[in-house]
Amino acid sequence: MPQYEVRINETVNAPREKVFAFFADHEKFATLFGAGCRVVKKSSDPDQPNGLGSVRRMGPGPLSFDETIVGFEAPKSIQYSISRGSPLKNHIGIIDFSSRGPNTRVEYVIRFDSRIPFAGKLIAKALTAAWKRSAPKILARLGD
Repeated sequence: MPQYEVRINETVNAPREKVFAFFADHEKFATLFGAGCRVVKKSSDPDQPNGLGSVRRMGPGPLSFDETIVGFEAPKSIQYSISRGSPLKNHIGIIDFSSRGPNTRVEYVIRFDSRIPFAGKLIAKALTAAWKRSAPKILARLGD
């Protein structure tokens, strides 16, 4: 089991289908961490181009890394793993969505090990800080 874990729990004032669609869009998802991204590979499902098997490239140039969607069940769950680059290994991101009346509960867990000794704790803190800096403002706009 991976050594480091980041847990994020948010309630978004928007319906589950809308919140799921936002997270499923690779470019929109990246904004939650204040990052940029581009689609490297689309899913083989034409109805869900950002679904199972799709790949997004996160970050700039030589610091970029690829994330592959390894689980996709609309509008309930998205799972992804780093498939190229990054100082992380044994990485999995799991995002679960559930309805809470007119709102959506997002439960997001990122688990990983670090290839660089002692860097895992810093990476976990950086991920949490990036989320807190960008995500709440962006998710609040979904309810508009």
